[in-house]
Amino acid sequence: MDHKNLIGHDGAVHEGLLNSRTGFLIDVACDAGRYSVVHHYEHLDPARVSDAPLSCPACVAASPPAAGSLHRGRLAHRYAEDVLARADSRGYPPGLDDEALRLAFVALAVEEPPSRRLYALIREHLADMLTDRALAVPEGIPQVLVPYRRYTGGEVQAPVGPGDRLMRDGVASGHFPIVRVEAVEESPTGVTVTVREKDWRPFTWSAQELGRCFFKLDRAPLPATAAER
Repeated sequence: MDHKNLIGHDGAVHEGLLNSRTGFLIDVACDAGRYSVVHHYEHLDPARVSDAPLSCPACVAASPPAAGSLHRGRLAHRYAEDVLARADSRGYPPGLDDEALRLAFVALAVEEPPSRRLYALIREHLADMLTDRALAVPEGIPQVLVPYRRYTGGEVQAPVGPGDRLMRDGVASGHFPIVRVEAVEESPTGVTVTVREKDWRPFTWSAQELGRCFFKLDRAPLPATAAER
């Protein structure tokens, strides 16, 4: 997520929270809400991004080092980290709907669970984290790219690594099996990718075939991150 100073409709400079990949304005630090800067159904006008210091008193009070507590954007990020850590420990991606978030906080036994008003912000942070993870390039792995539909919008080419979940593009057959990548290796004929569906026998694809027949669902938890959590 990006934090930028934005000029509101009232002329005050607010602290804005933006999606780092799409530039979508998610919220501002004060209770005025995003529509104090943009109109309904409109994108953020780049001319509203300012280098001027914050002048909205509530945004100033909510921003470090003045803030004694985190404002909504940073608080939502902290909750999102907890939800993602729990999902990683279970080996599945986190649910992004309201009920999945509610159940995650029940399972986490959070003393003061967030209100549902904060769920949209938590969801944005989770989407950003999952997109960053899926597009990270695995170290020491031959490059193989497959289509990936980003949580934050749009389709890009994403690198494939061990542990990734891929889905077979079964538009013609109506069959969309999900497989997990077991290995990406160099061979005399080029780079090959070994995948396994359920507990069945693994099978191998060339990098070119994989890019034509599969698209990426998500990246497995990064080992360092999982170990820290």
